[in-house]
Amino acid sequence: MAPSGNTDVIDVFFVLLPDSLVLDWAGPAEALRIANQGMLAQGQAARFALHFVGPNPTSLTSVGVALTGLEPLPALNMAPPCWVVLVGQPGGAIGVDSDASRAVLHWLRGLRLATGQVELVTVCAGSVLAAHAGLLAGRRATTHHQHLDELQRVEPQCD
Repeated sequence: MAPSGNTDVIDVFFVLLPDSLVLDWAGPAEALRIANQGMLAQGQAARFALHFVGPNPTSLTSVGVALTGLEPLPALNMAPPCWVVLVGQPGGAIGVDSDASRAVLHWLRGLRLATGQVELVTVCAGSVLAAHAGLLAGRRATTHHQHLDELQRVEPQCD
């Protein structure tokens, strides 16, 4: 029996910078993994293909755990549908002056977001990173309460 509706696999790219908050990417990744399990248990194909990407193949998380085997940032002509997930980092402000951050911002600025094709998902202060990349002008967004003023400063045209 074929499932109804759109059955395209959604490539989900978790963009992981040094110090990425584990909770911000692990929680959503687990939710998508569990959704895939549910689909498989019903005889349907898994819906989400999870990719953990970054500017470097290794990265230390916010709690000091080393991640290895990160995929490189994908080519900008990613096959739709896909989601790009940006997550928060510890601290009072999102730093964008490291080589890794600059590489991610450069990559993000090349994205062509389109509903149902290439979509942006931000978790917590990941929205501030999106704002630094110019992706939130004229859009509504939210962030952790400690980063609301920062988000407004970085992108005044974001509601």
